[in-house]
Amino acid sequence: MKERTRYILVCAGEDSGDSIGESLVKAIVADARFEAVGAGGIRMQNAGLCSLVEYEILPVSGFGDVVPRYFKLRQSFNQLKTALESPNCVGLIAIDYPGFNMKLVALAGKLRKPALYVAPPQVWAWKRKRAKELAKNPFVKLAVFFDFEETVYKDAGCNVVRVQHPFVNSKLNDSIVLEPQGDKIRLSSKIILLPGSRKSQALRNLPIYLKTVQDVQNVVVIAARQKLVPVFEKFGLQVVVAPQTAEERMALYHAAKYAIAAPGTATLELALSGKSMLICTKPDVLTYCLGRLFIRSKYFALPNIIMNHLVFPEYIMAPWESYDVLRQRIASAVSVANDDVSAELREKLNVGKSLEQLALEFLGQFV
Repeated sequence: MKERTRYILVCAGEDSGDSIGESLVKAIVADARFEAVGAGGIRMQNAGLCSLVEYEILPVSGFGDVVPRYFKLRQSFNQLKTALESPNCVGLIAIDYPGFNMKLVALAGKLRKPALYVAPPQVWAWKRKRAKELAKNPFVKLAVFFDFEETVYKDAGCNVVRVQHPFVNSKLNDSIVLEPQGDKIRLSSKIILLPGSRKSQALRNLPIYLKTVQDVQNVVVIAARQKLVPVFEKFGLQVVVAPQTAEERMALYHAAKYAIAAPGTATLELALSGKSMLICTKPDVLTYCLGRLFIRSKYFALPNIIMNHLVFPEYIMAPWESYDVLRQRIASAVSVANDDVSAELREKLNVGKSLEQLALEFLGQFV
């Protein structure tokens, strides 16, 4: 980054945010007036992001995972904070990751710098006071993917706009040939496991998933990024890195027999791919206990929340619960997806601006 170059600070702290941020970063760097600087994964970096922090330490899941990384996370946040305070920084684009981004958005407001918060906190599930905090900031605009989010934030008085989910317009292309690590993927008889994009989360979930499938020879683990491959290979399983493009991920998911996945954006992508799945996770003890006390959402998997009924079976395993109990409960619980579910989801999500339009509008205010 050249000295005195004006830049937009962009912050995404996990792989779903990295996918969202890719289009936003492309739009920024296509404008010769600005650089894109901040935190993001391989997709955002390949799109042109100048990374300021080590991305691998950022993805965390729950309170128990934050504690051992506290000092590294604080150091990363301070680097981003310093970048935001620089006179060369003209604005902020925050993507999900509320642990960092709520603070950065508040700071942008104090500095009177425009902020765009894409996929803001899930206030419909817990911590509704965050919506009131964001409503008090006249310099932030929120961009949400789901109608129930838009309703909650509008009711709180926030400046909010709907935006199309980046996966919703992806088309299934049967001609796509996926050959990671040089081997063609033949998944028609395979169960794919997506244990999560955060290492600690994945290591809690993967043993559970393996207990639910009888023939591990028919199992393939999908790694959200390359650095998770050696973590999963220690289980003696075939590992495939999730493809970079939405079309390739759709082809990968569609080819499989069915999936077992951790809650998150991957479950929405699987549902839009017409794939049957079981959604299951094992949180750390502290997160499980606090979640039982404070979370008020009827469902926790995105496809079920959007459809407002239990389309896909979902299960949160208590940290102390035995695998045998879990196996009995979900052995026959894998739902059968169909094209009607996928079509209805697409209709619900195909609303609002594209991410590219959103980015261009945000940049337009700096002319």
